[in-house]
Amino acid sequence: MACACRSCIQHSRTLGIANTPTSKYALHKAYRAAAKLWHPDRFEGDHSKRLEAEDRFKRIHAAYQALCEHFEKPAKRTREVEFVTPIEPNPRPAIHFGDAPGCFAAPNFPDYVRKAIEDAHLDNTELPIGFVDLSGGKTRGERYVLLGNHKMYIRDASGILSVIWYADLGEINLIDHHAEKPGAWRRITETIAGKAQTCSLQINRLDGSRFRVLTDRPDDRVKKVVYNFLRQMKSNSQS
Repeated sequence: MACACRSCIQHSRTLGIANTPTSKYALHKAYRAAAKLWHPDRFEGDHSKRLEAEDRFKRIHAAYQALCEHFEKPAKRTREVEFVTPIEPNPRPAIHFGDAPGCFAAPNFPDYVRKAIEDAHLDNTELPIGFVDLSGGKTRGERYVLLGNHKMYIRDASGILSVIWYADLGEINLIDHHAEKPGAWRRITETIAGKAQTCSLQINRLDGSRFRVLTDRPDDRVKKVVYNFLRQMKSNSQS
């Protein structure tokens, strides 16, 4: 008999199904489809995508094992399913950048942003939420931050696309390096050249290793928007 505990509901979503499987055949079928879709060998020529696939493949296998075990021995949690709020497939959170230049929220993406998202080869469960262009000028769309409903993507100046799941986010710090009162020389410099960016957004993985630091771009107000969004998605994914 299928188990409907919170853990199994989450594992079922990892296999790409909205509800817990009602039979072993349905469970095996969902596992085979997910494993085939995310087998690392399919991404042999794409290093960043292969790393993501390896991580996803491990999650799929772990979810399958847990579901098989609970299918034989359902968790004894009285009518827990009644207290689980149904979640629509692929929910699309909202993000608001205001009038910040080079920043776009779904579904209002210009053509060049749509092309950049298409080139990122998102899987069919991923929905783009927000896009921050880090390039500017004639090279727009070559460097960016892409926020999806499951993962964050960052493409750097070398064309390398780095990906992190929100469930794998560790500490996220927004650090103001000039929080103290500015000195006379800095005030003069800012008056002449304009106010410099003072904040850096530090993003770590769950194991404590550094994922990325955003310093010069985007500007500070956009970093704050991304910071708040990541904290929200981390809380939702790890709760």
